[in-house]
Parts: sequence; C-alpha cells; structure tokens
Amino acid sequence: MARNYKELQAKMDPASLADNKRRVREELQRMALEELRGARQLTQTDMAEMLDVPQSSISRIERRADMYLSTLRDYVHAVGGELRIQAVFPDGGTVVIDRFGEYEERPYVVQALAEGGGVFRLRAYPLHHDGVTFSTTRLKVSGLTKTMRALHLPEIQIASARESLESTAGRIEIGRAGGSINRVFSIPDLVAAGFEEAPTE
Repeated sequence: MARNYKELQAKMDPASLADNKRRVREELQRMALEELRGARQLTQTDMAEMLDVPQSSISRIERRADMYLSTLRDYVHAVGGELRIQAVFPDGGTVVIDRFGEYEERPYVVQALAEGGGVFRLRAYPLHHDGVTFSTTRLKVSGLTKTMRALHLPEIQIASARESLESTAGRIEIGRAGGSINRVFSIPDLVAAGFEEAPTE
C-alpha cells in the first residue's frame, strides 16, 4: 500500500527532516528551467499560453545557456515564483540587485526583408541608434506570419506586410504609418518572438 509522503515526513526525526529539506533546497537550486516547469506540473503549451508566446519560444528559452533577465523573470513568474538576484561575497555579505539600467527598455523598430525565393527575415534596430541589432532566422511565409503574430501585430497589418514583401521583394518597416513610426518594440518583445542578437553588419 502506498504511503502518503506527509505521513512519512511526520514520522521523521528532526535531524532527518532538516537534512531532507536541505537536500530538496539544493536540488531546486540546481534545477534547469525545464525541470522547474515540470516540477510545477506545467507543459510548454501551458507556459506559451501564460506568456502569450509561441511554444517554440519556450523551447528556445529552456535550451539557452544565457538570456535576458526580463525573459527569465517572466518565465519564473509564470511558474509562480519571483526572480531575485543577489551578489554573495566571501565575507558572507549579500546585496540584492534590483536595478539593471534601462537597456531592456530601449525601443526598437522592426523591418521585414524579402531575401528572394520565398524567404524572408525580420530585423530589429534600436530607434535611437544606441544598442545591438536583433534578427530572426530565415523564414518561409508561414514563419514570417507566425513571428509577426508573436509581435502582436494586427492581422490586417500582417496581411499588408506579406502582400508588399511578396510583390516587391524589398524591405518594409513594421509599425510605420506615413512618415512617422507609431509602433516600437522592446527587447523582451523581440526575444519572445524568436529574435536573437545579430552579428555586427
């Protein structure tokens, strides 16, 4: 007969219970994001719905060795946690780091490029020319549509962009109306939609 873990825990002596809790804490500290999600009984589909991103973005986040803090913060919030960053010093002192500057808040404009042969790419440039460039991989029309949806563009704007790119094989700026820009994106927006930092041109 299976025994309830809480029943077993109630019968543990205090030293064993403390040791068990310590080992659980250590194991949680070593958990990869995928294991953390699994421990909370969430699927990648659940995470994608909570973060309003494609499932492929969750898979990409879980495989990355490094990522933006905002991406990690959103992921941890989605599994019910709170991201806290601490600097721990040899003398035992700790400092909570809660300010990271305005890097993640820089506005970006997005251009869609037709590269020929039914292949497209989206590139994002800092609005004020101060920052790195981001880009998607090469996309077929279905991938282009999916990525623009991940940027939360209206369907009418997505259809118009596709039509322009397929007929002219050039480049268009997403979010520009007439001579003015009326839509900008943040780095977290771009990363969630599958953009990655592009090599310097």
